[in-house]
Amino acid sequence: MDGIATAVESLRTRINKQELTGHRLSNWRRTVAWCVDDDCYLWTSNGSEFEPGSGAADITLRLSSKVLSQIVENRIPFFIALWATGEIIFEGSFSDAYHLGYLFLSDNRSRKVVFLAHCFMNMNARFPEGAAYPGVCAPLVQTLIDAGVGIIQMPCPEFRCLGAEKELYGELDPDELRSCFRKMASEVVDDVQAYLNAGFQIAGIIGMNPSPSCGVEITKGKETMLGTGRSTGEKAGSGVFIEEMINVAESRGLLDLPVFGVRRMLRGESGMDERLADLKRKLS
Repeated sequence: MDGIATAVESLRTRINKQELTGHRLSNWRRTVAWCVDDDCYLWTSNGSEFEPGSGAADITLRLSSKVLSQIVENRIPFFIALWATGEIIFEGSFSDAYHLGYLFLSDNRSRKVVFLAHCFMNMNARFPEGAAYPGVCAPLVQTLIDAGVGIIQMPCPEFRCLGAEKELYGELDPDELRSCFRKMASEVVDDVQAYLNAGFQIAGIIGMNPSPSCGVEITKGKETMLGTGRSTGEKAGSGVFIEEMINVAESRGLLDLPVFGVRRMLRGESGMDERLADLKRKLS
């Protein structure tokens, strides 16, 4: 095998060893021609990796042996040579070129995300005395940052369905309220599925105990919000939004999602250290 063929083969081996290659090739079966100087070498995706190819190419890459060496030695990223500097000329669709370039990207992402109850990221959506912090719940958010997870803020169902000051609290028909909450819950589950399908880990779907909407293990005031009762005490069980989300997830076969709550902090309360320690354990 000559030097150019060896270099092209080393790139094929590198790509096949990437953790997400199998996932990214599952619905992308193409034959790629590497034309270096005067010789061409073919790769074909079999749905999980690239193997030596044959036949007509779906996309052709034209580059010099010098550029090939720079890519092999990591002196220039393949994606940059393909998309930014023009050192690789491609023949074929832009979609295929982009897909191929993505396979070469280095990845510093943890590929772990949490879906977080809206109020933890935006205390302005809480009722005035319920906001222990002026903006975000800084200690909890910092704990998530330190854990290296991406933070996806879920929508606030009460803000959208009951109003900025919750002025419709207790006034909506229970079915109407649930329908409004269910629509947002379905959108969250859409995003959860998209991340799972892309090979990401869902480290947590974190609700706020004992919210009547976003509580997970404990809820408070659920009956008064729905207009079905007058109990205002804390009870075991999930809030309406979390209930709807779990129902939607289970209907789609998502049965083992890590859904848990962190108790909210009110002004003058203690106990945040214990709550954060428990959160760290659940994320580890």
